[in-house]
Amino acid sequence: MILVTGGAGYIGSHTCVELLQAGLNVAVFDNFCNSHAEALVRVQRITGKPLRLIRGDCRDRAALVEALRESKATAVIHFAGLKAVGESVQQPLAYYDNNVVGSLRLLEAMGECGVRTLVFSSSATVYGDPLRLPLTEDHPLSATNPYGRTKLIVEEMLRDLHRSDAAFRGKRPRRVEDRIAPGGQLASDIVGAPVGHGKE
Repeated sequence: MILVTGGAGYIGSHTCVELLQAGLNVAVFDNFCNSHAEALVRVQRITGKPLRLIRGDCRDRAALVEALRESKATAVIHFAGLKAVGESVQQPLAYYDNNVVGSLRLLEAMGECGVRTLVFSSSATVYGDPLRLPLTEDHPLSATNPYGRTKLIVEEMLRDLHRSDAAFRGKRPRRVEDRIAPGGQLASDIVGAPVGHGKE
């Protein structure tokens, strides 16, 4: 079982489609602040397969522990978070609370439940203003806005956690482009400001 935080969002819902089509069992943990539950109905319609929905907030460690235990998840894909560069400049504390504190609570809950595999959805915003294109993994990191800094802080947390616990496996793909579900059936359920083009 894979627990997908923020699974009703744009990238999360598309990932759920791919996971289900690959024959994996999926549980979605989402508070729907950036999405609608209807996206998950569409995921199930597209794939013809069920998924489990657990409504909750990543800042609620007890809810995360319960979700991990009840779902019997063996790995987590972490998409939950606020997502707009411009909004992060206007509301930086909301972004640090949701994105950094939420990720910390998730990692604590995973540790308590013995789940040691995480894919964290990072962002190309951690590179700041590119020195060269195309971006590569060895490009210097230099986030220039609160959203990008929250992603960079979580990446650092994952590096530190792996150094302290070699059994912990964390990956952090930095998103630049997204795949689209058949017929664009999922895109219309996204809530909130879009992420700035060229930074995500």
